[in-house]
Amino acid sequence: MFDYSLMVERHPDNIGAACFGGFVGTFMKTLSPADTARIEIPLSEVLPELSGGIDTGQLPVHEPPHAIGSYHQFRFNTEIKAVVVVPGFKLDTAEARGRLPGSYSREDAVFNSQRSALLPVLLGESPPNPAKISEAMRDRLHQPYRAALVPGIAKVLDSVKHDRYPGLLGVCLSGAGPSILALATSNFEKIAKAIITILSAAQDIHCDWQVLELAPEGATVEDM
Repeated sequence: MFDYSLMVERHPDNIGAACFGGFVGTFMKTLSPADTARIEIPLSEVLPELSGGIDTGQLPVHEPPHAIGSYHQFRFNTEIKAVVVVPGFKLDTAEARGRLPGSYSREDAVFNSQRSALLPVLLGESPPNPAKISEAMRDRLHQPYRAALVPGIAKVLDSVKHDRYPGLLGVCLSGAGPSILALATSNFEKIAKAIITILSAAQDIHCDWQVLELAPEGATVEDM
């Protein structure tokens, strides 16, 4: 199923989380030119009812390349919750991707590589270390370039810090945005309101927020 899904959407981070749940790391192997040119397995074969066809129960005609994606489930400290602030405007993913540069400096690549190597381990420790997690969530590869698309995000990243808000571990842009993700163990409402205050001052918008927990299982099939 992972292989089929990756031939429909080439984003193993999204597919892995949806299929397997938990705190998941993924990567996709380099495809051959022939497999890359296939682009996708037709949705009508994978989910015929969704695409308007009849589900015959037969396997898809087009087989995907075998084992093109890999995943690993990391340990995750269940004390940690996700405070998600959702600004009241939409941000086109293509536009957000278009803000990224074609290349990066070695310094910035090293900066992110060092931190991304440590972050999965840090999020599994108990008790969590706010100073280390906050530093490991810093970024130079996408947030600086997308900051103009989410007014106020730069100030949020600069001022909503673990040493000012007890319980806070770190803050980042959620994916391409515009939502903002804060990892925390307590004081969720205070952290959310601090972020919302900054965003609302940058532009006149309404923001929603919620506290989310990690889904441990992912996709399941239930007999009704």
